Amino acid sequence: MKRSKFTFLLLIFFLIVSACSPAPMPTTSVGTMQVTTHPDGPLFVGDRVSFEVLASASQKRQEGSIEVAFNGRNLGNASFSGFGIGGRNEAVLWWVWDTSGLKPGPYTLTFTRSSDQLSWNETVSLHPATQVPPPEPEARWAEVTTTCCILHYITGTAAARDITTLSQQAEEQSAAIASQMSFQLKTHIEVTLMPRVIGQGGFTTGSVYLSYLDGNYMGNEMPILFHHEFVHFYDGQIGGHYRPSIFEEGLAVYLTGGHFKPEPLGPRAAALLDLGWYIPMTKVADDFYNQQHDIGYLEAASLVKYLVDTYGWDSFNQFYRDIPALEGKKDSAVIDAALRQHFNISFDELETAYLTWLRAQVFTPAERTDLRLTVQFFDTVRRYQKALDPSAYFLTAWLPDGSVMRQRNIVADFLRRPRKLDNRLLEILFVDAWQNLAAGRYALTDITLKLSNWILGPLGG
Repeated sequence: MKRSKFTFLLLIFFLIVSACSPAPMPTTSVGTMQVTTHPDGPLFVGDRVSFEVLASASQKRQEGSIEVAFNGRNLGNASFSGFGIGGRNEAVLWWVWDTSGLKPGPYTLTFTRSSDQLSWNETVSLHPATQVPPPEPEARWAEVTTTCCILHYITGTAAARDITTLSQQAEEQSAAIASQMSFQLKTHIEVTLMPRVIGQGGFTTGSVYLSYLDGNYMGNEMPILFHHEFVHFYDGQIGGHYRPSIFEEGLAVYLTGGHFKPEPLGPRAAALLDLGWYIPMTKVADDFYNQQHDIGYLEAASLVKYLVDTYGWDSFNQFYRDIPALEGKKDSAVIDAALRQHFNISFDELETAYLTWLRAQVFTPAERTDLRLTVQFFDTVRRYQKALDPSAYFLTAWLPDGSVMRQRNIVADFLRRPRKLDNRLLEILFVDAWQNLAAGRYALTDITLKLSNWILGPLGG
């Protein structure tokens, strides 16, 4: 949707004003320990509250566990372990404090670290239950079952409104993947539709989690999102000895025909060389999720395309399913062993041949510009998430178990998100930037991204 020049200038004015007052961090800290409460934003009477407890980045890796108590009663404890895709070392106490029956006001909770018995208090304020924002007071979990899937959604949300269309899209994408991979599922895909942005909009663990909401600043096209995450589900059902992340994610993008939108994988990856953004394959393989996200996914997908084009789908699939799990070895060494066995080449030799293939690809100036702005767009969005919506940042995303939430009828963790003026206006800019990028209005996209990054500077992004 195009906005008038007046509206756009007014938007800039409000962003500048809001940038002068940094938003408060959703954490408190004592010494080296930080505590974050969930659900995000203000807490209300009746909430079931979770806590993330982590050491500051300058401290060594934590051992032991954390216990939390309220009014002298132990609410729960949790050990430090790797959390999320990024493996951040923290203790997560899931829904341990049920605030039902309490009155609005401040409350003190006591945290104790087992490794040295360090104990400290945290003050948490509860607001009246009558102030819980809509649609939450009446919201509940509902579901619809199709041939392929069980789609879980929260009433009163965009997913509830559009569940018929979403069900059809899920069916179509699952059927397409069954044909692509020559595999029929023996179980339903459990899909949880989240009314807030988490990560890039999709995760697959034992089930699938997808963001679906009005004003989704990630610009997710649902058929593409369904297809990508469903490939992961099918891939897991088919299985293999060891499936390195570079091929897991590369396969999903390859079979989807693009990451966030349809895209020519070969020419687009070739543009990386021209931009000077190419990441050596060993680095991508050994530390996939800590590389620049969009570049890593594009290289992985185009590598899969090269292998399939060179050796055929059946040979690639056999190689992929037969990659060994070699204890203590990096993924690049594991892949190297499998390549030598199946194709009689080393990983270095594969990369050399792949680069030769890339250099033969032809891309247009528009494709190069589109790639550059796409990478910059998602870098800006992730910068925003880290600064103003850390629960959404993909490496440490707050992604509760949907099945437990449904059993306990918990909806707040997905319904609430930061809604300060900074968040709302920056998200409006991101929606504009994505729409302009999709329409090929590259100059407007560039201006909007520069403005967004300028605004994020004073906000700590």
